[in-house]
Amino acid sequence: MLLQFNVSNFMSIKDEVVLTAFANAAKDHEDSLIPLGSDRILPTIALYGANAAGKSNLFKALTRAILLVRNSNHLQVNMPTGIEPFLFDETAKKDKTKMDFLFTQNGKKYEYGFLADSQYIYEEYLYVYNSSRPTMIFERTDINQYRFTSAYKHLSEYQHKNTSNKLFMCTATAWNCEATKDAFLWFAESIDTYNQRSIENNQYLEYLDRNNGNPEMKNFLLSMLKHAEINIQDYKFESKTIENPTLPTTPGVMIDPTLLGSLKQFKLDAIHQINQGNGKTRSYSLPFNRESAGTQLLFAYGPIIMEALNKGRTIVIDELDNSLHPNLSRYLIDLFNDRTINRTGAQLIFNSHDISLLDLELFRRDQIYFVEKNNSTGVTDLYSLADFSPRKSENIQKGYLQGRYGAIPFPEKGIEW
Repeated sequence: MLLQFNVSNFMSIKDEVVLTAFANAAKDHEDSLIPLGSDRILPTIALYGANAAGKSNLFKALTRAILLVRNSNHLQVNMPTGIEPFLFDETAKKDKTKMDFLFTQNGKKYEYGFLADSQYIYEEYLYVYNSSRPTMIFERTDINQYRFTSAYKHLSEYQHKNTSNKLFMCTATAWNCEATKDAFLWFAESIDTYNQRSIENNQYLEYLDRNNGNPEMKNFLLSMLKHAEINIQDYKFESKTIENPTLPTTPGVMIDPTLLGSLKQFKLDAIHQINQGNGKTRSYSLPFNRESAGTQLLFAYGPIIMEALNKGRTIVIDELDNSLHPNLSRYLIDLFNDRTINRTGAQLIFNSHDISLLDLELFRRDQIYFVEKNNSTGVTDLYSLADFSPRKSENIQKGYLQGRYGAIPFPEKGIEW
């Protein structure tokens, strides 16, 4: 589970912002909260804000951090880290980006973070909670200076295998270091981000392929479509490895033949039962790319959500409501808020413009966040609805549209040209 994420000096986020999944002391919707020792963790978090306020930049910050961990071992010594600082300030654009995570993996709590720019990892640390207090696994300063506690002093043998643009946690794990393995695997397997592009790139077909032949997957997807009153009674999915594939390349560029051997081709058809009259029906097969955008999106979310609910993964979705009816968005949120369905501690974090979801019957106050940008400075801020202490009976939708909580545009009437 993601417990907290802190980030500063990344794109429009100049000063540190904190996204926390720790529930406050409020008693609302207690039955939806995930117990963690003496703490209670939020299963869902919604982010709202005007266009260009920085909602997607928070999403990008999470994405960059996850990908930096996953790809660190593939970086050559002269390759960039992908970190982008705040550029509307002469000091900040030359300064470093800081990202910190608090999370759980395999029943233990970890703190991990790093300080980096586009070229180097300047600082890095990893702590584990074997008790109520954190134990240092390693600390890294000044790019290549390391500290280890006596229990983890054996990690010192990996420090000379690391480079200035790589994360030490990833290097140590690549050399079969058990002390860093679980923390690395959380980034590799237990959290992921999705946006319209990842859906359009058919990323969900990989999940379908992994679960091909699993009746639970088919039942889950067809149940979602039935709930949405979409006339699809079944689907047919086929996957095959492409033999001897050929890809266009730039002259002088070589492609690893082992990667070509893993390329697959997918075929997905939806099965519709159509009334022919006189009480007769007939099944028709339709290529899935002919279905509506909303149907494709709902179906694409299905394998991702089922795997999250089964494995306790955290999924972060940029613009959840894109092409989805509000009732369907609410349905997906309810899957995570319902502890009888979400038994593994799965989490859904998303941003949206759908104000119908701003409902205290659906969310606690601390589950709703607002993202606001100061147009005069270009700086993005993040804060929770709980900071305003609204009454439970308060109309949050109306208050949001009136600008009571900020994070909303007020365009002037008319236009000049």
